[in-house]
Amino acid sequence: MNVEIFFAALFLVAVAGLLIFESLYQWIYRFPDRTERQIISYLRGVDLDSLKDLLNLADEGYLRLNLSPLEFRKEQRHRIAVTLEYYGRMMHNSRLVQQWSNTEMRKSAMTRNREVARASRELNKFCIEFRIHALVTRVKLHAWLFRIKALPFVSIPFLAEARRIDSFDLVYSYERIKQEAEKLSRACGSSYHDELAQGM
Repeated sequence: MNVEIFFAALFLVAVAGLLIFESLYQWIYRFPDRTERQIISYLRGVDLDSLKDLLNLADEGYLRLNLSPLEFRKEQRHRIAVTLEYYGRMMHNSRLVQQWSNTEMRKSAMTRNREVARASRELNKFCIEFRIHALVTRVKLHAWLFRIKALPFVSIPFLAEARRIDSFDLVYSYERIKQEAEKLSRACGSSYHDELAQGM
């Protein structure tokens, strides 16, 4: 009984510590209002054409046929790690763009600019959808990496499956975020839309 109480108390202390750490982190590093100009410096470049090639089923099929099982297993681990990197950058960028859209939404409530309000709402919606689906996909990719490394006798998953969750296409969704960000930038009368598109 005492052991159970000890582990329950330890768990509660760990959760409380994590909450305190997260609160301090947000207090120090979170910027409640992000302008378009401010987020450009933080954006991480994403080569969508390379990502599309990486998630191409035909290319993956060619590798499966022309590499030995051991070579393909190594190659697939590398390809999964690169995909995780791309999705991590895309999630980072979409979080920044969402913070900017939230700032513009608050401003438009005061200025009554309907075009900016509409554009910022649309961008915010696309960012939320993308971030949820990308998070689920990243968890799946980490599980695949573990599976390939720890269970060598289990079949290797198709990386092309990491592009979609049901009918939700992550690459297409990110392209929409870029389009919506550019639309919001133009609605705000900004001169940064080219830099924004290049940064993403």
